[in-house]
Order: sequence, then C-alpha cells, then structure tokens
Amino acid sequence: MILLGLMLVFSISCQDRTTSRQQSDYCDFESFSQPCVFIKYKQPVNGYTVKIMWFQYGEIGNALFRLEKNGKVHYLFVEKWNDKFLYDKYCNDNIKYPNDTIIELNYIPKLDSEKYLSDNSPFFFSDIDFDGKDEFIINRFKGGSKGSNAYDVYKVGMNEITLMSESPFTELENGHCEFSSINKTVTIHKHDGAYHYIRNTYQAKQYEIMNWDKPITQYKFELINSYIINNDEYKKYNRTGEKLQLIEKGQYKPNL
Repeated sequence: MILLGLMLVFSISCQDRTTSRQQSDYCDFESFSQPCVFIKYKQPVNGYTVKIMWFQYGEIGNALFRLEKNGKVHYLFVEKWNDKFLYDKYCNDNIKYPNDTIIELNYIPKLDSEKYLSDNSPFFFSDIDFDGKDEFIINRFKGGSKGSNAYDVYKVGMNEITLMSESPFTELENGHCEFSSINKTVTIHKHDGAYHYIRNTYQAKQYEIMNWDKPITQYKFELINSYIINNDEYKKYNRTGEKLQLIEKGQYKPNL
C-alpha cells in the first residue's frame, strides 16, 4: 500500500504544471508531501535515468527507486538503503540532509575487477545467475551482517523488473558469498561466532517453460550441499534427488 501511494505521487506530480527546463528535472519530486530527500544521478546507467526518494533515518533509510528508459518507468521499493557518498557524509562528517533537499550525485560504476558484486556502486548490472543476461542489483551499503553490504537482485524483462525473492539471491553479502560460472553455483557463508557456521551451495538447474507457443529454457537454483558447524559438532549434507542426505558428521576441532 505504501509503495502504491508513492508510485501514484511519483507518476502524477508532473501533470498540469508549467516548469522551466531546470525545474522539469525535479517536477516529479517537488509535490511529494512526505519528509524525504530527493536524489538524482547525473549519468544514465545502462540507459536508465535513476531518481530516488530517500527516507533517511540515521545513516540509512528506505528508498523508492524510479528507473526510466525509452519512456518506460519502473518503481522499486528498497529497505535499508544508502549510497556510499551519503553514508560517509553522515558517519564521517555528521551531515544529515534536511527533508526536501535535492541531491545530484555522480554515479559510481562497478569496477572491472568486480566480476559479480560491487562494493561501492549504489546499483549496477551484473549476470549473477549465469543465464547470459545482466540482473539489476541494488547495493544496500552496510545493510548486511557485521558491516557488510547486502544486495537486492532484480530480473530485467522486456516490460518489467522483478525481484528475485528466492535463495541464494536473498542472502547475498559481499565477502560472504562465492560465484562459480563453470559450475553455475553460488555459495553462501553464514557466521554467528566461531562455533556457529553454515555454508550452503546452490546450483543453477535448467528447466523449460512454455512461452506462448514454444518452450524456453530458464534456470532455477537448488541447494546441492550444506556444511554446518554447531558448537563442537559438524554435519555435511548432499542432495540426492529431492532430499538432502546426511553424509558425514563428527566432532568439530577448530585449527588453533
């Protein structure tokens, strides 16, 4: 309901207004009545113009993304989001922007050395499900566990951008996941102290669905193995058919 209301405000706020060229850059911001900060990135990203309503609380805040390309507009609501520039301003310089502030930011692209996830780019495109097509990924800077970044991953279609709401894509954090394009696997590491650890590996499996009158291939990720440490015990599981089979367990002896 909140997202619907924000989208309506975003889409109608430019109607029946006479604005200058400079004002028109922000006309879909100016009539919004809720307290927030308005962000626009100076550079298009993969052809998208990106504007954000940011509801700041402390160094982070909820955000409503507006992506526009070739006249098509998409809205994405994200919890606990921040741009690194704004995060540093708050944490290092103690700057909290007043409501209704309009901020223009230079976009920080994903580095060439960052094959899958970016540490500092606020959002980026990257193929992380190995299907040959880039996903749209929003970086929730410092929004993960123990100061890591968390990520929201969206599948980009012809007419829609859809949240990928299944594991492993709901569990991505920089420094806590690994990608293998050869094996088409994503491995997630979870830590809760030295004696509580889980490593789950997911693998892309091909399957076919009907696209109107012909089959097309899609990928679905399934958990293929798991390694668990719980205090002084460890367990290993491998997938066999529909089930995860316990293949090994024993006493955990950390390397001291």
